[in-house]
Amino acid sequence: MPRPSSWVSTTAATLGGELARIGLTVPTNQLEVLITDRVAAVAEQMRITERTARQYFDHDTLRTLAHEMALCIKEEAPGADLLTLPCTTAMPLATLGATIAALVEVAALGGADKDPDEPATAMALISTLGVLTRDHDGDLPAVWVPEPLLMRAARLIENTADLVRQGCPLPPDVAEDVRPHLHKTLREDAARLRALIPDTSRRSGSGLWAVTRRSIVTGAGAFVPTESIEAQPCPRRADP
Repeated sequence: MPRPSSWVSTTAATLGGELARIGLTVPTNQLEVLITDRVAAVAEQMRITERTARQYFDHDTLRTLAHEMALCIKEEAPGADLLTLPCTTAMPLATLGATIAALVEVAALGGADKDPDEPATAMALISTLGVLTRDHDGDLPAVWVPEPLLMRAARLIENTADLVRQGCPLPPDVAEDVRPHLHKTLREDAARLRALIPDTSRRSGSGLWAVTRRSIVTGAGAFVPTESIEAQPCPRRADP
């Protein structure tokens, strides 16, 4: 696979920064593919060269694209503080332990792949799970958590599983022959989380960032958003 151009890499990094500002993390290589596909779509629609099409991808357009991508996963409550959301889903303690272990792997793999945002996002989710576990009723076999936390964790773990399958660098202390088992375990951990989410069959999982050409750049260089996101603060934990 050819290396992305410096313009694609720089633009993908800018888009990644805008996504990080609203609490989302996407592997850089996926953003590079997205930018490349969007530029090609604009060039085809406007009948111009791809080099000319790049002029429409300014900082304002990338910021709008980041918010449009957030709308695609509004169930994750992008940008919202998870500890202010209602805890409506019972997470079995076994699943909690498996999820924390998976997120530790996400952080380690993100560090090995030199993506600074992914480890921070994984550690933030681990911290939130820790606070919720501290506050839960010790007599219950499950911890009540907000559904967006499950969505975010499942997506992050699925994306990492895909990177493992695609051959991303492993931490120095992990042998290469562990890769198939690691990929399988991460996929199972993500599936366990999605099984807790009501009506999960209608939600996006792996491959989330393959945004369709429905919203490619138009004449003015803007992406067309579809709706706004509203985060509703609620009590810390709902009664079972």
